[in-house]
Amino acid sequence: MPPPDSPSNGSYLRVRRLTKKFGEFTALADISLDVQEGEFVCFLGPSGCGKTTLLRAIAGLDIQTAGSVEQAGADISALPPSERDFGIVFQSYALFPNMTVARNVAYGLESLKRSRGEVQNRVRELLELVGLPDQGDKYPAQLSGGQQQRIALARAIAMSPGLLLLDEPLSALDAKVRARLRYEVKSLQRRLGVTTIMVTHDQEEALTMADRIVVMNHGVIEQIGAPAEIYREPASVFVADFIGTMNFLAAEIAGDAGAGDGGIRAGGLALACDTSGHSEGERVTAAIRPEDIVLLDSGNAEGAGNENRDGAFDATVGYVEFLGSFARVELGCDGVRLLMDVSIGRAQHFGVTEGSTVRAAVPREAVRIYAGAPPDA
Repeated sequence: MPPPDSPSNGSYLRVRRLTKKFGEFTALADISLDVQEGEFVCFLGPSGCGKTTLLRAIAGLDIQTAGSVEQAGADISALPPSERDFGIVFQSYALFPNMTVARNVAYGLESLKRSRGEVQNRVRELLELVGLPDQGDKYPAQLSGGQQQRIALARAIAMSPGLLLLDEPLSALDAKVRARLRYEVKSLQRRLGVTTIMVTHDQEEALTMADRIVVMNHGVIEQIGAPAEIYREPASVFVADFIGTMNFLAAEIAGDAGAGDGGIRAGGLALACDTSGHSEGERVTAAIRPEDIVLLDSGNAEGAGNENRDGAFDATVGYVEFLGSFARVELGCDGVRLLMDVSIGRAQHFGVTEGSTVRAAVPREAVRIYAGAPPDA
């Protein structure tokens, strides 16, 4: 378990050594993390990794077996949900079907006996905020899925909570609506400045929306970091495999490993990389992003002299998969298979077709190595 990544002072939400068991099953194991005020944090991981259980523990919907939760400096570990300062949006929206949109948004305010005028003004303000000012008299069934989700969001923030919890709020929507709402939800969160935690299994959602991502697996935190850090510097094979597309090679440390100046050998392919912390002959997993593999062209100024650069190799193109703005190309070299992503224009320029031979290279800094065997090895 990595140490909390923020000091206690200044953290709006503090989770310390939180464990949750269901009988003999441990859903969360000794979780600690800090969330800063106004931050947008995503809990990301596969089904069953514990991310929703952690969200529910923070909300008080599933009280932890051990550990503590603090919000705004107060220990809320034993408080029921009704006494915690949060708004929540579920995957199913949970709107009241027999109430109008306006009544759904007003529900929490009315339960606090706010004046009729105050409630109406707040509902009008919130419907404007989520871009649905003329929908107050409709019922949820008369709205699209995306509109229902925005109403659920308006209801969650009606009470101006200190913490907004989102439990896979976009997963029931189609791809285009989901992409649009990602931007809308993030923009709304920035305008409100509300501290937000979102649970998702969608890595694209997390990468585009979060200030920081908490990657979880089997009830523990694998890594916490900014989206670019999680993507470019995965801390484990699991994170590297779960986030984006990755080439994994069963490899062996070669060269002057102790000085960090060696490299790896995978089949007949030799690549330079930082080998600090590893010893010569050690079996490791090498990880390379497809977009980091570079096509070489010794016939023009851009590539002149690159034919002998470190990490260069000749490869046979196995297949070319058209993916719109880029092509995914399978390369075969000395018993090793690699996926390479290249723009359509460059693929055409280099004559990348099935069965053709190309020269490519993997920059030293693009190779990350991990102890042990590759996933599914």
